[in-house]
Amino acid sequence: MSKQKDSDRHWMGSWFASQTYFDGKFAEVRFKDQTIRMIIHPHAFGSKIRLKFSNLYGSKPAVFGTVTAALSAKNGEIVPGTGRQVTLNGQFTIVIPAGEEIYTDPVDLQVKEHVDVTVSVYVPESTPTSTWHFSPPRSTYVAEGNHTDDSNADFFRKKIHSYYWLSGMEVLSQDEHFRVIAAFGDSITEGSTSTQDANHRWPNIFFERLHRENPASPISVLNAGIVGNQILKNGPEVGLPIGGQSALSRLDRDIFSHSGITDVIFLEGINDIGLGNATANQIIGGMKELAAKVHEKGLRIFAGTLPPFGGAPYYSNEKELTRQEVNRWIRTNEVFDGIIDFNNALADPQRPEQLLPDYDFGDHLHPCDAGFKALADCIPLSLFVDKI
Repeated sequence: MSKQKDSDRHWMGSWFASQTYFDGKFAEVRFKDQTIRMIIHPHAFGSKIRLKFSNLYGSKPAVFGTVTAALSAKNGEIVPGTGRQVTLNGQFTIVIPAGEEIYTDPVDLQVKEHVDVTVSVYVPESTPTSTWHFSPPRSTYVAEGNHTDDSNADFFRKKIHSYYWLSGMEVLSQDEHFRVIAAFGDSITEGSTSTQDANHRWPNIFFERLHRENPASPISVLNAGIVGNQILKNGPEVGLPIGGQSALSRLDRDIFSHSGITDVIFLEGINDIGLGNATANQIIGGMKELAAKVHEKGLRIFAGTLPPFGGAPYYSNEKELTRQEVNRWIRTNEVFDGIIDFNNALADPQRPEQLLPDYDFGDHLHPCDAGFKALADCIPLSLFVDKI
């Protein structure tokens, strides 16, 4: 059998991190003569990758002196001999213009299941943080100086969290037909309360189910969740910059731009109720608009019912009635291609306005690991596995 040419293959989304506005309360303010080492948990595999970097919210170009990609070991270490230099248009220095996103040149790196990918970025000059992804449960490592090629983590003495400028990874797929599912949502989808570095977000667990049941089917699940995100309002409008652009305004960037995208699982609206004080009709109107835009691109979209939030800081009886009205509409609508009953998966049968205690992280809004597993397990695999 002849070797398949790259021109006969197709890029497939493997990992994603939605970018958002800088917020000095949570992010490093700037980097200078430092190496940022970030970890990717891939959902598609192959022998060639390309990275996506974003400077959407920057006012000046972001300049990286060196970028490497390697297979991850543990605690910021990489597997010796797997490091690869990453270039852009053949150049080792990568410059991302203000307000833009770029894909790097292809990199030969064998990405396999159960092995993470480490991306090390050296920032030589003082560069303010502008574009990033707030992710509490993912460790990022920082070293003084250029240590992009170091396989050990001796110089990576500072551990922070989140992703800086790094927004995606794609692999070159050998399969002509594959399915890329985007999990589109807020902190519950982002998995902000899952165990540190354990990959226990519900999109991770759902991908594992898909892959375990259908190992020969090329399917990936991309996490397009943003903490505090709303359907209708941008984060700064409610005093939460990390909430990012509204779901309606980030569709082009966070959903339609993915190579091979086929499906969307949408779970949002609770922050519109709790933070944005939106009415049920406003939320339903936003959902209708969003579904129409997704369908215009020829994609399928499945809506999740809103999980309970009784006892959360922004809970009230009036807001609970709004949630119930939105859920009633979701369950009976003909706008989406199907529904996933996330509410039923997490609700306490004795007190349906609250999370089941075993699934409650502790703030009565976010799930713990068991709750994330319940979300992933309630999604019917038949919606996706027989559609390849």
